[in-house]
Amino acid sequence: MTEISRRQLLLSAAAFSAAPLFIGRAQATDTDVVVIGAGAAGISAARALKSRGYSVIIIEASGRIGGRILTDNESFGVPFDMGASRLHNRGNNPFADYGLANGFDIYRAPEETLMYVGDRPINDSEQAAFLQAQRKALRAMWRAGRDELDVSPASVIPDLGDWGLTVDFLIGAYEIAKDLNSFSCVDWYTAAGGSDFYCRQGTGTLFQHSARDVAVQTDVTAEKIRWDGQGVTIETSEGTITAKAVVVTVSTGVLASGDIEFDPPLPVRKQEAIQELPMGHYFHVGLQMSKNIFGTGADAYFNYKVDEEVDGSPKAFGALTNAGGTDLCYFDMGGDFAKHLLEAGNNAAYDFVASELKRMFGNHIEKYIIESNSYDWLHDPYTYGSYAAAKPGGFWARDEMRESTADRIWFAGEAMSDDDWSTIAGAHKSGLIVAEEISEVL
Repeated sequence: MTEISRRQLLLSAAAFSAAPLFIGRAQATDTDVVVIGAGAAGISAARALKSRGYSVIIIEASGRIGGRILTDNESFGVPFDMGASRLHNRGNNPFADYGLANGFDIYRAPEETLMYVGDRPINDSEQAAFLQAQRKALRAMWRAGRDELDVSPASVIPDLGDWGLTVDFLIGAYEIAKDLNSFSCVDWYTAAGGSDFYCRQGTGTLFQHSARDVAVQTDVTAEKIRWDGQGVTIETSEGTITAKAVVVTVSTGVLASGDIEFDPPLPVRKQEAIQELPMGHYFHVGLQMSKNIFGTGADAYFNYKVDEEVDGSPKAFGALTNAGGTDLCYFDMGGDFAKHLLEAGNNAAYDFVASELKRMFGNHIEKYIIESNSYDWLHDPYTYGSYAAAKPGGFWARDEMRESTADRIWFAGEAMSDDDWSTIAGAHKSGLIVAEEISEVL
């Protein structure tokens, strides 16, 4: 059933080699550009600006680089990507090429998918009914997006009967990190398609390697950006930096939180755009299993018919089994149900996954679970969520966020990508575009 593989629903990059950008701590100093945030967008923007001859300081509030790209190599003894785990859209993704050129094991995501109904595999008639419901939903969304109807999928998808919640989960929460009433058909329509690839050593490990030449000042928090005079002044936890321009690459969740103050406030239209691009909710629960209970090959997908909801959000997970050919499985929750679990604590997520596995495979299944781990992106003060999708009626917000403020403040990141939003490659490309625009202005 290749129809329901993860990304099927839906720049050539600058070289990765460069000299270190800056060494030392933030202090009262002058520089051409300050880059706030050391995720994919921040690293690419800083490197590209440096290659053009500008002086650059890059600061990062947390103690590491990567943002929502994070590989845990300790919990299971094998790589576990706690955030971004796929290299989307292979033809437009420089990280896959970088990995191949630097000895990483980059391989195409297999298409094997197992689907259950209750405690058994789906039968032929059920599969036909499911695929028909899925096609109806995708067709309705595609038409709305093509016709530039900036409305929610929930408002255009017809009644799908018994398979409605399953389709809702797979297209919405599992793919976009939001339920079908919470994002724009036009936004969904503009997302670039392409093949998914994995990195056996972990996407976070790959990113860390690609940015190893970039000197970043970690544990430095940007507190206030003043832009009422010439250039900008950035007040940080370690001192004040003056610059000609600033690139802000933090998530829209952080921007909406007000943790970084702008003085004077950003224009009203920019503030409204931030609110129109709220963070979705998505996270992996990793389970190390002593037995392959699914009977699948490496990197196979597992889904099941969804019959319950919580406040309108499908109560379900989607799984990646035997990740990288190991005994590690990813169980992914998304949308408002994921938020519900995160607010209840990590044990709630584990308990839900374990109860669903028992329901489908029997109570004895829990004895095969060796270890578990997950990461709470919702309450992480450096993210406040997973990735951004435009609200219904909010597709315009991405264009607005890509516009500079007074030719001194630029925003970059996955939320500002024109067609690769929610991806590492999109964030990377966004940083390159901003660097080019700054070089034209300066």
